[in-house]
This record gives sequence, C-alpha cells and structure tokens, in this order.
Amino acid sequence: MSAHERLAELKDQLEARTRLLHDVAHELKNPLAVIHGYAACLREREDLPLEERRKALRAVTINAERAIALIDQLQETARLESVGAAVEPRVCDAAALLQEAAESSELEAARRGIHLRWTASASRTVQVHADPKRTAQVLANLLGNALKFTPAGGIVELALQSEGEFVRFTVADTGPGVPAAELPRLFDRFYQAGGTEQKRQGLGLGLAISKSLVEAHGGRLWAESRPGEGARFHFTLPAADPVSAR
Repeated sequence: MSAHERLAELKDQLEARTRLLHDVAHELKNPLAVIHGYAACLREREDLPLEERRKALRAVTINAERAIALIDQLQETARLESVGAAVEPRVCDAAALLQEAAESSELEAARRGIHLRWTASASRTVQVHADPKRTAQVLANLLGNALKFTPAGGIVELALQSEGEFVRFTVADTGPGVPAAELPRLFDRFYQAGGTEQKRQGLGLGLAISKSLVEAHGGRLWAESRPGEGARFHFTLPAADPVSAR
C-alpha cells in the first residue's frame, strides 16, 4: 500500500469515527430529551391527572429502554471487534425459540397495528445446536427491523424449515422492501437502508451483530427483497439431528 493510499484509508477511518460520534450523540439525545421533559413535568406538576402521569411514566420507560439498547449495541460491537463472537451452543427446540421470539414481540406488533404470525414444522420436533440467548438476540434484531419497516395493517411472519444439516429461520415482512443495490450493504456496520428519519432510527448495528453471531454458529444470514414486495431475512443454524432436506 502506497503512502497516498494509506493516507486516504486513515482519512476514511477518521471520517467514519466522526460520523459515528455524531450518530451516537444524535440517537442518545432524542430519548434522553424525552426522559428529561417528562421528568420535569412530573416534578413540576404535582396536580397532574393520574392518566397523564401514567402516560409520562410509560414514555420515560420506553425511551430509557431505547437508550439502554443503543448503549448495549455499542458495547456488543466493541466486544465483537476485540474478542469475536462467543457462543455456547446446546441442543434446543427450534420451534420454542421461534415462539418465544414471536411472543416477546406481540405487544409491540399490536401497538403498531401489525399482524404477527409464526409457523413451524408440526410433524416433528426440530432441534438445533445453538446458543439460545444469542439466537433470541438475532431473532429480536430481525423482528425489530421488520416491525419498524412494516406499515400498520401489514404482516410480519416467522417461519422455520429443516434443510438437511441446517435449520432455516425466516422473518418476512410486507414493508416497502429494499432496493437491489442496497442488499449487499445491509449487514455492514453503521449502514442503514431507507431515507426517512423514522426508518433511520438506531445506529445500523443490529444486522451486523446478528451476522457475526450467526456465523459464529457456523450458519449464514442473508436477505431477499424487491421494492414494494417486502423483505425476507433468513438465517441458518446447525441441526442437532440432521435429516434429509425436504
């Protein structure tokens, strides 16, 4: 690498770090501003009606959780860069992992007016060799994205399928879809598809973290989409009891 190329690379790294600091400050400022505003309201308005007080406390809780989630993603990314993705696989019921993830997102889906469905093989128990905590993290990231991009009245669906030595998990939505040019970059750190402020919430780390965790299991994570036709995210985990692909 020439001195000119090295200088250009260092410049790109510096610009990336500057953008990261700006994005982190922006994303943390929003929930903290809401928390500060409602906390001040609760402090100054002792006569606030009970329902308004409950509304304020809900807003404080939701935004505190959002800020914590952002910090968790940054810590997870730093850990992955320093020591890599650590997983502790064991034999798990794949359908149970899918159902737990769906049930954890039911309230959020209902709040957004989105129909949440999940299906799994009914003929036999499908077992995977996976870290249940890390698998739940991947499913939560994919579900969170699907719910964020799907409009009210839309559908988010989770599915499960045995494929020989692997088991495939799928999270599909009826959102706007992703342009073909953006698909290869979806799993890059800090990259966010879409242009509206609502869709660009977050730091663009969830999919990158999910990819690292899936690959640490020996699996694969990928996306399929066409504009106007929603998106489908698939990932595979090793089957604990491999069977012939159906």
